[in-house]
Amino acid sequence: MNKKSALTLGSIGGVLIILIIIIAFIMTGQHKTNSQSSSTKLPKINQAKVMKRVDYEMFSMSDDGRYIENVDNNPAYVDGEKVGDRTITGMVYNSVGLSGDNNVISFNFFKEHEIENLTTKWEKDGNSFVAKGYFVVKDTGKKYPFAFEFNADYMILQEWYGKTNYYKSQETGSN
Repeated sequence: MNKKSALTLGSIGGVLIILIIIIAFIMTGQHKTNSQSSSTKLPKINQAKVMKRVDYEMFSMSDDGRYIENVDNNPAYVDGEKVGDRTITGMVYNSVGLSGDNNVISFNFFKEHEIENLTTKWEKDGNSFVAKGYFVVKDTGKKYPFAFEFNADYMILQEWYGKTNYYKSQETGSN
């Protein structure tokens, strides 16, 4: 092998090594980008689990707060007003517009296990999601709006019922 062909072969080899190094850097950069974007991808919300939690919260007579993250906080709002020490069922009963005894102890004025137009959406921070929908009033068939905020473990963080839905109360800061 003469000097000229050795020099040509050496420069071709050098160029190939540089190209391999550049390709390796590009591939490594893409790999990190793909893993970063997949880690921020939020898991799919299990609608059946959401329905089960809402059904239990609304229609279970055990009143044990099994699926509420912080029972002592009583994080419920009816028509934009915090429930506080009052009974949530009585406030919702009045909000629905039913007449008669508002000293009710259960949500038996709604059709049990019937939730319409349930939608779920992750919050921007990815730590919680909101489930919105409508209960159906037994006597009138009217739809009554609600929203529940859940954490990633499907525990209820807050509840909203009635005229002021979740998004309106968030925008005005009334919750």
